Amino acid sequence: MAQLLAPGGSVEMACTAVDEGADIIYVGPLGFSRRPYESELTDAEIREVTEYTHAHGRETRVVLNTYPSPFEMDAFLAKAKAYADFGVSGFVVTDAGAIRALRKLIPDTFIHVSIGSGICNSHDADFYRSLGADVIILPYRWDVAEIAQTRHTSDIGLEVFLFETVQTGKICPGKCIMSSYLRFREWLDIEQKANFYGSANRGAKECYRVCQATWEFGTTDNPQPVEIKLRRDARLMLEQLPKFIDEGVTCFKLSGRERPVAMIRDLVRFYRKIMDSVLAGDRNLDRYADELAELRVRWVREKGKRLDNLMERANSYAA
Repeated sequence: MAQLLAPGGSVEMACTAVDEGADIIYVGPLGFSRRPYESELTDAEIREVTEYTHAHGRETRVVLNTYPSPFEMDAFLAKAKAYADFGVSGFVVTDAGAIRALRKLIPDTFIHVSIGSGICNSHDADFYRSLGADVIILPYRWDVAEIAQTRHTSDIGLEVFLFETVQTGKICPGKCIMSSYLRFREWLDIEQKANFYGSANRGAKECYRVCQATWEFGTTDNPQPVEIKLRRDARLMLEQLPKFIDEGVTCFKLSGRERPVAMIRDLVRFYRKIMDSVLAGDRNLDRYADELAELRVRWVREKGKRLDNLMERANSYAA
C-alpha cells in the first residue's frame, strides 16, 4: 500500500499534516539534518510529534541526513537510539556507513535512503539494500522505465517525490558541496554544536540553492554571456502518480519543512484525496487539474521566497 510522507518543520506543521491524512511525518533534529535550524526540532518537540502520530495511528521518521565525521558518530548514534526509544519508526539517512551502523544498533527500525545519497542508477538500490536500507528515494528525473528497472534490480522499497519528471538542467540533487564554497561558518549555540565549523553537507548548514540561482555562461568564441540555471524546478505531480503506483512505488514524499504550514496543509489534503482515489481504482484525474494549477502557482511563489532568503543569508555570511 502506497503511503504519503509529509514534512514536519515545526510541531504545528507535523500535527497539521497528520490531521490532513499523512501516513508518516518526517522531522529533522537540531544540528543533524540538512536544513537551517528554523526548520528543525528539539528533542522534546520530536517526542511531542511522535506522541501525536502514535495517538492518531501514524508514524514519525527522523531525518539524520548529514555526513557525520568520525568524531560525531557516537553522538549521531546516541541521538538515533534516543529517538527510537521515543517510539519513532525509522530514519532518513544519507551516509552509507551510518546506514549500516544504524541497522546494527536498532535492528527493527525502518531506514530510508535520503536524496542526498545521489542515486545514479538502479544498481545503487541494490547496494543500499545490502547495507540494510528498507526504501530508497529516487531522483525525480526518473520515470516509469527507470522505476521498473530498479524494481527488477532490487526488492528495496521505492519512494518518489511528488514532482513531475523534469529532464532539463545540468545537475541532479545529491552529493553537492556547492554551498560549501560560499561559506564554512561556525555553528550557532541553538544548533547544539557550538564552536564547530560545518558546510551544507556537514550538519544543519543551509543548502543555499545555488543551482537554482541564475548563472552567466560564456565562451571565448561567444563572449556574450547566456543566463541559465544549473537545475530546473520540478512541478508538483499529478498525471504520473497512477503509473508510479502501478510500478510498485510504496511511498510518496512531500518536501517542504521550510514552507508555510498552510501550504503543507493544503498539499497533504490534496494528495491524500488523489491517492485515495487512485488506490480505489479511479484513474481519471482530470477533474483535479484546476486545483493542482493553483497549488503549483503557490508552490513556485513560496519556493521563490525561500530561494531569495537563502541567497541573502549566503551573501550576509560572505560579507
